[in-house]
Amino acid sequence: MERQRCDDCKEIPLVKIHNPQEYMLCMDSFMRMVNHNKVEIVYQTCPLDQVIKDGKFYTRKIFHQFRCNTCGCIYGMYVDATQGGEIKLNDKVFNPSEYDSPKK
Repeated sequence: MERQRCDDCKEIPLVKIHNPQEYMLCMDSFMRMVNHNKVEIVYQTCPLDQVIKDGKFYTRKIFHQFRCNTCGCIYGMYVDATQGGEIKLNDKVFNPSEYDSPKK
C-alpha cells in the first residue's frame, strides 16, 4: 500500500531518469532537501558528495534511499550510468543482511 505523501515530500517526482543530466538534477534536489533536514539518507552505495569524482560516476550503478523526516515516506533513487534509472517510493529501507550471501 502506498503511503500518503506530505507537503514536505509530495513534490519529489516519481520518474524515470533517462540521462546523467536528469540524474544530477534529481541528486541536486535531494541534496538540498538533506541540507534543509526535509529528508535523511537511510541507505547509500556511495556518499552524496562523491557521486561524480574526477568527472566520472563513482560506479556504474548507484542507489540512494531517503526518508521524509515529516511523514516517513521512503524514496529510492537508482541509476545505471549506461541505462538510466528512476525514483520511486519504497516499502522499507534496504537492508543487505536480509539477502542470502552466495554459498562457497
